[in-house]
Amino acid sequence: MLLARTADHPAVARRLRELVPGVRIDGADADWRQAVATFGRWWKKRTITFNYDPDYHAEPNWSTQMNGLRGYLDRFPHTERKTVAVLLPTTFRYGLAVQMDPEPAGWVDAGGDPRLDVLYAVAEMLDGVVFTPSALRDARGRVLFGAGGAAAEDPRAAWPAVIAAVRVPARSGAEDDRPEQDENGEDDEEEGAEAPSAERVARRALALAAVSARGVAERYAGQSGATRMHQDLLAWVDQAGLADELEPDELEMLREPPGRLDPQAAVNAVWRVEGLAVLAWALGRFQLPPHDEPSHPDDVWSAMRLMDADGARALAAEAVLRPRDELQAMRERLFALHWRLRDFRLRARAMDFAEFARTCWFGPLDITGVPLVDGDLAIGGSRIDRADPDVLGRTQSAAQERHLAANWLWEGPALYSEADAST
Repeated sequence: MLLARTADHPAVARRLRELVPGVRIDGADADWRQAVATFGRWWKKRTITFNYDPDYHAEPNWSTQMNGLRGYLDRFPHTERKTVAVLLPTTFRYGLAVQMDPEPAGWVDAGGDPRLDVLYAVAEMLDGVVFTPSALRDARGRVLFGAGGAAAEDPRAAWPAVIAAVRVPARSGAEDDRPEQDENGEDDEEEGAEAPSAERVARRALALAAVSARGVAERYAGQSGATRMHQDLLAWVDQAGLADELEPDELEMLREPPGRLDPQAAVNAVWRVEGLAVLAWALGRFQLPPHDEPSHPDDVWSAMRLMDADGARALAAEAVLRPRDELQAMRERLFALHWRLRDFRLRARAMDFAEFARTCWFGPLDITGVPLVDGDLAIGGSRIDRADPDVLGRTQSAAQERHLAANWLWEGPALYSEADAST
């Protein structure tokens, strides 16, 4: 895919006609959708196709897709270029899907493939970049940043001029943005330099147990025993030593007397149980339900020793996380589920999700074990476009909370509520 800040669609058509006089463009310069350039005779024909989708560029879809690209790039190994590369999509305003048949032999020094000359000429005109599943490349196909880490980055690669708008100053007192090193002097990225410790995950899970319990307790406001229930919850938080784990908004919400909580705040608090379920799973204390089944609060609370202060403290002190490869696999799967559910909210239509997951430009997506009906995501046993609206709505809300929790598990940040859940 070709991505750029410059959104001059007519100029692309004019440039293509200059480069390939016989190019087939399906409309006027201002509103074409597809341009096909063909090289070689029929027995050795090579084509490059540029596709433009105005719906893809319309908001909120464009911002959603660029946030998804940021999240995708963020999964690549840490290098000195990563911070800039992950911020670059915030500058993009224009994109063309690019297909080449057959696939080129390579992206640099590919034996004089004329299709690459066309692609790079358009990219240079737009001051853009080329994104492939494994890398972000400059306007000559050289790797700026990608899955191969620092060893694969091309020192000749040139950032687009807009990079000046996203460069981030070094942290005060910090020599650079490299990850911390382990005792052998090796980068600790694979061990998750920014990832929370097992004890921190356990304490965050206990905090979410308190938050979700407070949300549920609001349903009983005005009933006999509601005040005592609230007092007991506050006492448990204090005895379990969780005050410093709770974020300011969470602490304020917890302290609100029964009947005084904002209705939406109560609903949001209850949904935190889905993030709690993911953290409890990561700690090996809970089996995460299928994507279209809600986590039962009582089951997760019991697993995390809610209202048992001694048990909660012991749980945090003895916490052990699942291996990083298991956390990564869960993170990838929850991203794929959240993406499909959010995409359906934007465009309520069926798709071949299995094929999309395999071939999408920001994939492949891991949908291992995900139930499908007619190739698309199943919700309550039905294809997503035929699912019960209430079940679908609950599944969408759960997916967002679970995705946020999985991302926080993988790389933080310090505040749980600021973890990324974009698709």
